[in-house]
Amino acid sequence: MGMRAGIDLGTTYSAVACIDKQTGKPRLVPNSYGAVLTPSVLCFKADGRILFGQEAKNEQEAGDENTASFFKRSMGVELFALNMHGKRYSAADLSAILLSRLKKEAEAALGDTITEAVITVPAYFGHREREATLKAGKQAGLDVLAIINEPTAAALAYGLNDKAVGQTIMIYDLGGGTFDVTIAKIESDSVTVLGTNGDHALGGKDWDDCISNYLMDELLDRYDVDISDDWEARSALRVLAENVKKQLSVRKQMNVPLNFGGVRASVEISQEIFREISKGLMTITRDVIDDLMQSLRMTWQQIDGIILVGGSTRMAMVREYVRDMSGKEPLTGINPDEAVAMGAAIRANMEPAAARNSLAAGKARPVLSLKGAKAIRDVTAHALGTIAVSAEGNAYINSTIIAKNTQIPASGTRTYEMAVGRCEQEMDVYVLVGGYPRPLDNDIVHRYVISGIKPTASGVARIAVNYQYDANGVVVVSASQEGQSCVLPVRVEAVPEDMGWTDEDPANHVARDISIILAVDLSGSMDGEPLVKAREAIHDFIRNISASAPQARIGLVVFAERAECISALADDYKGLEDAVDNMLIGLYGYMTNEQPLTTAYEALAEGEGAKYIVVLTDGGWFDGADTRGLSEAERCKQAGIDIISLGFGDADEVFLQKLASLKDLSSLTDLDNLGQEFSRIAKAIGSTSSRLNKIVS
Repeated sequence: MGMRAGIDLGTTYSAVACIDKQTGKPRLVPNSYGAVLTPSVLCFKADGRILFGQEAKNEQEAGDENTASFFKRSMGVELFALNMHGKRYSAADLSAILLSRLKKEAEAALGDTITEAVITVPAYFGHREREATLKAGKQAGLDVLAIINEPTAAALAYGLNDKAVGQTIMIYDLGGGTFDVTIAKIESDSVTVLGTNGDHALGGKDWDDCISNYLMDELLDRYDVDISDDWEARSALRVLAENVKKQLSVRKQMNVPLNFGGVRASVEISQEIFREISKGLMTITRDVIDDLMQSLRMTWQQIDGIILVGGSTRMAMVREYVRDMSGKEPLTGINPDEAVAMGAAIRANMEPAAARNSLAAGKARPVLSLKGAKAIRDVTAHALGTIAVSAEGNAYINSTIIAKNTQIPASGTRTYEMAVGRCEQEMDVYVLVGGYPRPLDNDIVHRYVISGIKPTASGVARIAVNYQYDANGVVVVSASQEGQSCVLPVRVEAVPEDMGWTDEDPANHVARDISIILAVDLSGSMDGEPLVKAREAIHDFIRNISASAPQARIGLVVFAERAECISALADDYKGLEDAVDNMLIGLYGYMTNEQPLTTAYEALAEGEGAKYIVVLTDGGWFDGADTRGLSEAERCKQAGIDIISLGFGDADEVFLQKLASLKDLSSLTDLDNLGQEFSRIAKAIGSTSSRLNKIVS
């Protein structure tokens, strides 16, 4: 059947814990070196082997450039990737490899299979990082029962101490790469998190860097040795700096031997020097704590004690800083390096298999024989919102749907208004993680597109957007329309690279009047499959435009030996689709002896707003039609009419590009890709129409 484990997937060190079947208490599982902490380092060898843990760290210290470490800081970062011997790895891929190796070594020590696990993450990890952690666990072959915040896991471990009951404690969690502070209430049967704050780009590595930079500066100042561009030397210095940091946790001062650039020397460093060069980092932790306590309106008198979690809290300056800041001695009875994994093991074994994937307090049913089992009531580490137009209509803002430090699982709903036309259309919901008013000051994690929004008599639809923030800290978005009984379809799309428009006036993005003439070649060569494919592609185009720019007017011009407008500009898309279905070969001649741009220009002459002509042709234009077409194209361009030209079959790509004003949307394609090209054009035109929402409640 296998075992359940708790895994502390750390930035610098990781650990696996399980519940001892004899005592019912959590214990850490040793690795193949007999240690309970495993370096979170991978080394990729040219022969295909992947070393991990202490072996990989040894290679890193020796200067092997094909090592990966501190990748936890990049979890969920889409652009992050390491290239190792021609293969790219995301942070989730690297974490999956590490998890699979941790699992394998723990199974060897236990003599049993680990099938299920609870994996810990920094409390301040957001939606994107948590999704990446879940993905890594699954890639490693684990059934991930839950993601649990590291401070919450530590609070569970501290709850093993009977004296903890009835206490309100602060968990000061400074790991190798992340920092969290959490305030929790511990009762006999529950751990209730009151609030959390943090910085997932601050950790022991930053203190290592302070030492490394200090030693590097000393080398340069004293011995004129510059290793700033020497990757191998800097890698060795970083490893040395970590060891110095550990030594200064127990010693007042030490001499650091340096052997770089042909120079053998010794540099003295003391706790005082270390404290001075890293005092800015300690101030950051104080700011994070102050922000949390202010948001919860708590004082130090309301805190019964502080527990230190994470290997970096072994630094003497941390204990001194916490004591001076709080006026209290840090609580004892908990191992900073082991508490998180132990708490995760408790969480993994708290509930029967039928209740997996739920952290809801009402559903937690502790196994009575399990020491330390408590119901968990955690909170959101971040506010969740969306980009919306302010009620005054003069700015884009972050409209909060779920507030920070709301108990999870959590949900929230807000209603927004948007203008609608005569056809179904779509609305964009950009999920923002963070509580800052300006959208770009937050993390934009996803773009959800809500479709199927129905026309209304008033021309305005009211859309209720709901966020579900599950127990793992992952966001689910749903929506409904007032007056409609069904839930609206939602799909996820990539967030555009350029979101700078959110700093502009929404008036710049109000839906514009859009007029489009579709000019379709109906010469004899279009007979058969070409005409069938053209009809299908145009129908797709109409559907795309009606969803993204419902105010758009579309007309249809056909041409062969003569050109004629067979469907005038209108937003009557049903009539337009009928005209498309009734296009026939031969009614307008069989040769392409006339160009369509004069007729299209006349159809577009009236009206304001954006104007487009989309030309579709399958061959050359004869009897001077090509020359006349280019001349008319210039007239259209001077009048502000954009031309997009699509061709297939025997069409001339050079001619198409001369005809077009929007050359990036114009192309020579084939029948199989015709629909895709028309959809691409529709989306580009539709992007000029706003699909964002205005706050109403």
